[in-house]
Amino acid sequence: MLTMKIIDLSAWQENVNWQAIADAGIGGVILKIGERSKLDDMFIDHVNNAVAHGLKYGVYYYGHAANVDTAKVEAAQVDAWIKTYLDGKNPELGIWYDAEDDSMLSGPRNVVYPITAFITALNAAGYGYVGLYSSYNWLSNQIDLTCLPDYVPIWPAQYGYHENSFQIEHPERIVKIWQYTDRYSDELPYDASEYYE
Repeated sequence: MLTMKIIDLSAWQENVNWQAIADAGIGGVILKIGERSKLDDMFIDHVNNAVAHGLKYGVYYYGHAANVDTAKVEAAQVDAWIKTYLDGKNPELGIWYDAEDDSMLSGPRNVVYPITAFITALNAAGYGYVGLYSSYNWLSNQIDLTCLPDYVPIWPAQYGYHENSFQIEHPERIVKIWQYTDRYSDELPYDASEYYE
């Protein structure tokens, strides 16, 4: 299986050394597009720099939805931003719903329902590559995966392990990325993942 090193970036990373990223052999970046109704402060700069340095990119949205209706509002916000800033094109490395905030657990049903609503709303809007990012803990203990459509790509985060435990335990799932560290190197102190091409 071919793999590519990727990192993810948000407004927390302002002074990014893009040339060092390219020189290190990083093949792509996944950029925070926003949270609630706020576009990430660094999103436009990060997209422009990724393109300028020949890096593939995807986007992620930090979710808060505890119910289906709110998840649909979040999806509509992402759709509006992509139409405004990315010409309506599905980024090459996908659109990812970041499900890790405890506020999502306060809803009337399992958190898988707002997650699925967000993903399917963007699928219905014409985006063909929309997936779920979450921690190994949430994927194992909070999200009822039996209710998540099997076509949804998953990006688990699990630090300090030498293997992708989620993929090993769930061979029936499409695991596109594995986030294995929150610090690629001293020069590149960013979350890093393996992207399965």
